[in-house]
Amino acid sequence: MALAGLALAAPVSAQFLPGTSPLDLSVQSRALTSSVINRNSLRAAEQRRSTPGRPTPGRRQPTRGADEALSDARFPFQANPALRQQVLKEFVARASRHSPEAAKAVAAEIGRPSFEQSYATAVRSHGLSPNDAADVMAVYLITGWEIVNGTDSNDTALRAVRRQVAGQMAGSAAMRDPTARARFAEELKIITLLFGSSVENARREGNRAQFAAGVAAHYRQALGRDLRAMRLTAQGFSGG
Repeated sequence: MALAGLALAAPVSAQFLPGTSPLDLSVQSRALTSSVINRNSLRAAEQRRSTPGRPTPGRRQPTRGADEALSDARFPFQANPALRQQVLKEFVARASRHSPEAAKAVAAEIGRPSFEQSYATAVRSHGLSPNDAADVMAVYLITGWEIVNGTDSNDTALRAVRRQVAGQMAGSAAMRDPTARARFAEELKIITLLFGSSVENARREGNRAQFAAGVAAHYRQALGRDLRAMRLTAQGFSGG
């Protein structure tokens, strides 16, 4: 699927990318992100993956509950230009504390009109919406997994992860607020596109392994999970 090939007109040099700092996500977004992909939802996916339709000897079979929910629920939002600019301004301010040079490059690049169109075109090509918070988060997760593991996923796995994400979002009070959804999703879009657009640069600069390690560190901070240890199958994520 290669979502990690998302492109900007002039990708930021990987060595300056502020993608490895815990300042990437706001406190609110880190809390929401880690709550969506929690241990119970991952454990449920692993249990579904093992011998479908038959009990696993010696293992207590799960009962479906809120933590294990899968859902096709939609989480639409409308991000007006003012909200987008505010999210970008706050993101750049956090990045500036980590790397002023990177922040300047990010602000210039993401401020281009082509930013949103590049993202929208990429996610729509996989049957997802750029204006649905569950879709945006699924793309954010899959992009990171592809970069960290150096391999592509597929649309079946993407749809499964989207159902995992939506199942967890359905239990989040914050996700009931369209404005909160919009702010959260716009933040994830920035990071996803920065990561995805910088993979080739990292390869050209000879920093592929270092870049992947930095991306892995970002997701450990955001999710409390190690993407390198997470398995991705037709049932979604498990492990980690």
